[in-house]
Amino acid sequence: MAIIKNGVNGTVSGKAGSVVFVLTKTGNYVRSLPRVKKREPTPEQLLSRTRFKIVRSHISMLNPIIKIGYKAYSYPKRAYDGAMSYNLNEALMQEGDGFVVDWKKFMVAKGSPNPITSYTMDFDQENGVLQVTWEYDAYLEKKFDTRSYDSFLVLYSAADNGVEYALLTNESKNSLISGKQDINIPEHTKEATYEVYIFFVESYGGGNTDSLHLGKIDV
Repeated sequence: MAIIKNGVNGTVSGKAGSVVFVLTKTGNYVRSLPRVKKREPTPEQLLSRTRFKIVRSHISMLNPIIKIGYKAYSYPKRAYDGAMSYNLNEALMQEGDGFVVDWKKFMVAKGSPNPITSYTMDFDQENGVLQVTWEYDAYLEKKFDTRSYDSFLVLYSAADNGVEYALLTNESKNSLISGKQDINIPEHTKEATYEVYIFFVESYGGGNTDSLHLGKIDV
């Protein structure tokens, strides 16, 4: 909006229609407003936006876990940014004209190497309890001093299928050397498929291990 100072015969400043009035020490000037050029995005730009949107949707949902699992890895940057960067580069694979997430490569946590060497998953559907048991590499446990790290189970329903709970974690946490961890899964009104991950966290909030994808379960 243009402003007239000192009446109709005074100076004018501001924007009026497609021009802008500029008041300087040497006088008044009128300039045309720059034209905004709306260019159609290139195929490469559209592809990049698609990749970003896919990863962002999952990282946003997993953000409470990401804040723990990427805290040390991303410092001094935000954990969110570290998780976005890593998974954009490592966890997408092209499928047709688009991209899909490779859940085996997707990481909900980055840190020292995950020490698990073998594991089993046993889902008690009647009681809604998933139990994970594992063996671990004693050399890695000793090297990175992860003996007392707490286990962190993460169940993530990636599909938008209307389930009541899309993200689950264990409330009580066992240590790495305990070799087992349970997690309660609430009863669902619809079937859901969960991606299952596990990583280990220093109990007083220090370091953590990489996450490990254990597979899928249907509930």
